[in-house]
Amino acid sequence: MKKLLQLMLVALLAFGSLQSVAATDTQSDPYGLIKSVGDQLFVDISKLNTLEEAHKKAELKKLVREQLMPHIDIKYVSFKLLGKHVREIKREQAVTFIDAVEQYLANTYANALMSYKGQQVNFIEPVVSADSKFASVKSEIVEPNAPTIDIVFKFRKNKAGEWQVYDLVAESISLLSAKQKEITSRISEVGIDQVSKELVAKS
Repeated sequence: MKKLLQLMLVALLAFGSLQSVAATDTQSDPYGLIKSVGDQLFVDISKLNTLEEAHKKAELKKLVREQLMPHIDIKYVSFKLLGKHVREIKREQAVTFIDAVEQYLANTYANALMSYKGQQVNFIEPVVSADSKFASVKSEIVEPNAPTIDIVFKFRKNKAGEWQVYDLVAESISLLSAKQKEITSRISEVGIDQVSKELVAKS
């Protein structure tokens, strides 16, 4: 799971160092969104390299919350993670769980960013129809003396017409599906309230 998250952030950041051949409205399509977010993160993270580790981690968390998390569809991801339990929980529990998921992901992404070393990423610009609510952006992570890793970013268009990331598929393994199995199993064992507390504790 940690390796998949590292790959996702590596792909996102490395994309920021690439130049788009075609002019793109940075918020109107998934490809443009990744480039916009990646550009800014790449610049800001490069400024943190001289910091000591604990300080750098704190600053990375701040960057993730401010620049990356607004482009993650937290509510959609949270309800997907609940799986079969989604109809069993109360509204207050859902709100608490969504907040816990956001804190957990922000911390996990910050940890993954600590391992970024400027890997090369090749992206394939997708063709997305105007009426589509879902889209995928394919990419390849290339490292010397290592197999090429296939990464697919999954996007969903929200009610406001904005594209947001909701899943990553690395080497045919869905990050969302893998985490869903873990979460639903844990909820069955200890309940939603305890799982929310555990997610926050890991943050």
